[in-house]
Amino acid sequence: MLDFCYLNGKILPFNKAVINLDDLGMLRGYGVFEVLKTVNNKIFLFDEHFMRLKNSAEFLGIKLSHKKSEIEEIIKKLIIKNKIKEAAIRIVLTGGRSLDAITLNSKTPTFYILVSEYKPLNEKLFKNGVNLKTVSYARDFSEFKTTNYIKAVKEINSRQRQEKFFEILYVSDGKILECSTSNFFVFIGDKLITPEEGVLKGITRNFVLRLAKKYFDTEERDLKIEEMPYVSEAFLSATNKDILPVVKIDNKTIGDGKPGKNTKKLMKALKDFTEKY
Repeated sequence: MLDFCYLNGKILPFNKAVINLDDLGMLRGYGVFEVLKTVNNKIFLFDEHFMRLKNSAEFLGIKLSHKKSEIEEIIKKLIIKNKIKEAAIRIVLTGGRSLDAITLNSKTPTFYILVSEYKPLNEKLFKNGVNLKTVSYARDFSEFKTTNYIKAVKEINSRQRQEKFFEILYVSDGKILECSTSNFFVFIGDKLITPEEGVLKGITRNFVLRLAKKYFDTEERDLKIEEMPYVSEAFLSATNKDILPVVKIDNKTIGDGKPGKNTKKLMKALKDFTEKY
């Protein structure tokens, strides 16, 4: 349970925070967000996250009135007040109040920040890899981080009761896109490939690509479903997952069913970087 949060200019007890019922974020799902974490008590890749938040807000026509330095200071205060060592951070910006439930007043958004203790995934997942389940879907406005995750919430909650899988993987028009909360990568031989169009350009995704270019040929391009039999390794990337190996998609095993050597090499490179961050 969170103790304190930030809402519209004030740090206040979490249980005292109130969002208006006529907020466009509530009525229409009209908003954007960012998920961040701290590494060694520093906000990881904050410049990149802030720029994406700003771009997403501009796309929806919502005014982001907070400067990067102001958001950073708020996060630091919340970490102290919540007595947190390493933080998971969620920044949310919605369209704010609307008199007719559809008209946007871009100058009066709702802006809040939640900070909680960062809880890394179980090490067994990185050691053994995870399973994915494909779903036919392509997100609207995929290049922006909007709050519309209806498909993800519905599919995960309805299907995980019956089937064991870690994430859902979106496929559309014969192409593999992205996971519900992660980007998707494959190795075909020693070439690293990740979808370029129709996906959110994740902050961790972009960093992994920069890191990988030191060791491998890399391609950002369409990834066709018919290429999957040639895939020797696969993994996910996200702020809360780092690099997470994938060993099975639906009922098909990737490679030998274990995290591959190239994926492990990137996992180590990312770990080495974050330890010195």
